[in-house]
Amino acid sequence: LVNLLTGALAPDAGTIRHGANLQMATLDQGRESLDPDWTLSEALTGGRGETVSIGGVARDVSSYMKDFLFSPEQIRTPLRVLSGGERGRLTLARALAQPSNVLVLDEPTNDLDLETLDVLEEMLGDYAGTVLLISHDRDFLDRAVNAVLAPEGNGRWAEYAGGYSDMLAQGGSD
Repeated sequence: LVNLLTGALAPDAGTIRHGANLQMATLDQGRESLDPDWTLSEALTGGRGETVSIGGVARDVSSYMKDFLFSPEQIRTPLRVLSGGERGRLTLARALAQPSNVLVLDEPTNDLDLETLDVLEEMLGDYAGTVLLISHDRDFLDRAVNAVLAPEGNGRWAEYAGGYSDMLAQGGSD
């Protein structure tokens, strides 16, 4: 479903219509877009200086890095030496830095520690657009979403108000 919505997969039949002025940003779950020879600064700015644009506002890259628990000393660190959790934080920072009004996050909590999960939850709460979040982390869903879209079988989907626990309480299936 997500691949159909993002355009990564064409439908077998029918059409998909997107709204006007759609700007979609996605999380690079496989982290294939990360060049191991880049520095943290280059990965966040695209190699274009010392600022990153967040929601149309220029921010110093070292300040933005701090939001994702990187120290200022790591600004010139090559990506090849980052841990899995650090790479996860970096891909989140990159996704949230893209101009967008729809943010698609497929399993964003993979490799993240509790502190980073809190950062992600806060960033999602501040995001001004629509977030499409796919996760097996039921607790995170309870804290981070206001609606759950769940498969009901036979190609049918149902929307439930609230988080994962709310969906179960409303009769949604596990």
